[in-house]
This record gives sequence, C-alpha cells and structure tokens, in this order.
Amino acid sequence: MIHIGKLIEAKLQEHGTTKAWLAQKLYCHRTNVNDIIRRSSIDTDLLLHISKILDFNFFVYYTDELINAKQQSVKNTIENDKNTIDKN
Repeated sequence: MIHIGKLIEAKLQEHGTTKAWLAQKLYCHRTNVNDIIRRSSIDTDLLLHISKILDFNFFVYYTDELINAKQQSVKNTIENDKNTIDKN
C-alpha cells in the first residue's frame, strides 16, 4: 500500500526543503502541507502539481504497484495451471 504523504515528505527531506517552502509553492498554509503529508492518498491534480514543484514523478509509485500486481497475477495463474496439470 502506497502512503503518498510519506513519500512526499521523504522527497522534501531529500531536496533539503521544508514544509513551509512547499506551502509557499502551493499557495497554501503550512498546516495544509501537514495534512497532505498525513494522507495515504491524494487528489491527482494536487499530486501532479506537487510532482512539478518537486521535479519528481510521484505517479511512478502507482505505476510500479500496478506492474507488480499484474506480475503477481500472472505468477498465480501459472502456479494454478501447474497445480492443475500436476493433479491430472
């Protein structure tokens, strides 16, 4: 499960920037940034805006999760097919 707020906070720390700096860039109060960081999910328009500000594609985390889920599904299908074949 992705906790996007924690990922945004980590990227802020990596850049050496503060929540106050991000709030200024988002034209909001710092308490709003604190709310964003506590969230496990976020509006896509806001995430796009934050991605542009921090010059990082946060959507890649969701893409990776989809790819991993698909790979797990394929793996499960192969294992189920193998078990079916072995029983016959």
